[in-house]
Amino acid sequence: MNNVERERYISHITPYMGNRNAKVLTGIRRSGKSTLLEMISDNVKDNNTIFVDMELWDNRGYRDPEKLYTMIKSSLIPEKKNFLFVDEIQDVTEWESVIRSLIAENCCDIYLAGSNSRLLSGEFATYLSGRLNITDVFPLTFSECLDFEKAYGREHDKNGTLRKFLRYGGFPSVWCNNYKESEAYKEITDIVNTIMMRDIIRRYSVKNPDVLYRILAFMCDNIGNVTSVNNIYTSLRSNDKSIGKDMVYSYVEYLENAYLINKVQTFDIKGKIHLTSNYKYYLGDIGIKNATLGFRADDIAGYMENIIYLELRSRGYTVWIGDNDGKEVDLVGIKNGRYVYVQTALELSSDKVMKREFGNLKGIDDNFPKYVVTLDDGILNADIDGIICCKMADFLLRDDY
Repeated sequence: MNNVERERYISHITPYMGNRNAKVLTGIRRSGKSTLLEMISDNVKDNNTIFVDMELWDNRGYRDPEKLYTMIKSSLIPEKKNFLFVDEIQDVTEWESVIRSLIAENCCDIYLAGSNSRLLSGEFATYLSGRLNITDVFPLTFSECLDFEKAYGREHDKNGTLRKFLRYGGFPSVWCNNYKESEAYKEITDIVNTIMMRDIIRRYSVKNPDVLYRILAFMCDNIGNVTSVNNIYTSLRSNDKSIGKDMVYSYVEYLENAYLINKVQTFDIKGKIHLTSNYKYYLGDIGIKNATLGFRADDIAGYMENIIYLELRSRGYTVWIGDNDGKEVDLVGIKNGRYVYVQTALELSSDKVMKREFGNLKGIDDNFPKYVVTLDDGILNADIDGIICCKMADFLLRDDY
């Protein structure tokens, strides 16, 4: 398998190499964290490297923190620089105690990867006294999919690749193989089932997996729509009176913890405050929707929002849905005190559509960039009253916003 270097993540991690913090890669299973760990370890292979993949059967004994700590200490070479890599660290009981001690001893440069957001919950971060440098890893972005197509000698024009990306999503294992659509969906279904079983059902002793899958399907069906957990509960309860509200709330939290879904709250643009009243859920990868429900052309607007959400997150933005005096702005990205505002539209086919999409942005009284992103091939990239109108492929390939 060709390893395509994911420069966005490497450049984020590189400045922290050699400090006393643990460098942590976290994100949905099969998003490429393991490969990134391997790339980093290859870059320091002239030193002493200790690599522990907790998914391997031979390493199951290291789930015991005492055994893991003893093995690491015995593998250190005092006269060399020592680098420690642990993949799927959340499988180690009390892993944070082991890492805290190693940080205090300053005996090795530490790199961790995990597939559960509880890895970075407040209690663990506090326990580790802030000695973490965190990198969120997402499935492939559109530009990375183009890189994969090129690396594997396949056609990689941006329009054809975008059509494929809308259907396949960005799991690297899908783009490493020249799959037909049905084969790609089988691969994604297997990934989802693995996440469900290893990261949710076993971890939380889920008693009703069918409800868990139904909640995920509900989320897939409602990308881009304001959704509450109570909405989900009401919908499921109407068909199954045995479903309780506490169960639904817990199962939604489990899906979030495993990065299958991402909760996005509302940002009051005028007041510059975060609201908790309305929120949406986006999938950890758009391929999950297609593998679960099939590709549906009528849902393209939701696909666009989901893809741009993941693009912004992969660039280090915190992302919200926007409220501009009651007018919804699809996505608001915030990074280093700077904002970017994004509206999505399938096509700008009428004055009414133009007025709606541009009008929601025109009332924002600041000089940060504002975009209307469309799939309409007839639209030329243009600046209209300070709002940049561009095609989706071009937006996703911009160097910066």
